[in-house]
Amino acid sequence: MGRRRKRLDADEPSLDGLELEDTGGELIHAIDRRLTQLLERDVRYAGWARAKNALRALLDSSGVGVREIGRVTKIGEGVSREVYAANVEHEDGTERAYAILLPRSDADAELSERTLRELRLVGKLQQRTFRFRIPAMLGAMREGGHTALVRHYASGIPLDLRAGRQPSIRPWEIVGEIAAAVHAVAGTEVEDVTVGSATRRAHALEQLTVLDELEPAEMQAALAWARENLPPDEPSTLVHGDLLGQNILLAFDGPHHVIDWEYAMRGDPAYDLAIVTRGAKQPFQIADGMTKLLDAYEAHGGRGVTREHVQLHELCLIAHWYREALAGRGSQPPAFELDRMRAVVRRLR
Repeated sequence: MGRRRKRLDADEPSLDGLELEDTGGELIHAIDRRLTQLLERDVRYAGWARAKNALRALLDSSGVGVREIGRVTKIGEGVSREVYAANVEHEDGTERAYAILLPRSDADAELSERTLRELRLVGKLQQRTFRFRIPAMLGAMREGGHTALVRHYASGIPLDLRAGRQPSIRPWEIVGEIAAAVHAVAGTEVEDVTVGSATRRAHALEQLTVLDELEPAEMQAALAWARENLPPDEPSTLVHGDLLGQNILLAFDGPHHVIDWEYAMRGDPAYDLAIVTRGAKQPFQIADGMTKLLDAYEAHGGRGVTREHVQLHELCLIAHWYREALAGRGSQPPAFELDRMRAVVRRLR
């Protein structure tokens, strides 16, 4: 069953590469039995078919004339969504590629709310001018008990956060510039389309609750240090919430793309940087990675974020991963996360 479901969730079936037979001057496709069964049974449950239906429905509802939707292919997968893409030929002869963000069957109950907020936030941000691009949204619709999102396709290569992996690219410079631009948006400007905290300190204090009642000495030491290094009680900013390399697409035809604003919120800008540094001894795999990131961030207009503010959020992230590990949902065992926390606390001292 697992193998058949995986096949159903793959790309839309193609006849390319199948054997061709010449009979009386006509070519007919020799379609194998497996492909026939795939097309005839359960096709409505296939990921590509669900994605195609969502794309067609939103194109129709938006009044965009469609001549043909091309083959749907799966291009990515996240914690809560699978991403498909397809080219569309419009009735006016133009073509455009779209990305369909399809909810996973095991997505959490809050996904639909996050998706609708993302739709509204991106619409609002596109009224501003940034030095990066945010793909326009086509719309959202209920699908599989959650909400699917369709946006314009963004081409590019995901940013590799490891120094030297992409020639001439300094990942800390790109992250610093993008983060500074995002954080220039005041929290009050997006309070109608995001959730979050009114101040940086309120966001930090909320994050610190993940350390409450964790008994290991390392966790208690982290909590004590964090309480002494809270960010100032000043207004929050827009925070992307997931500013990792896969959400920064390096483009060759203009500014880079920043995608997947699902976790955007109002909060402490240091949180975005901590998502990137993640408590590593050498962020970007270089000895002074944290310093380089903070310098780039400040050079591009970022203000008021110190090393200590970033480290506070790193501690909270590790505590969250530790709790996930204890619950059997983590990617690493609890002992690994405890060792990670121990190493970070040691460096803080």
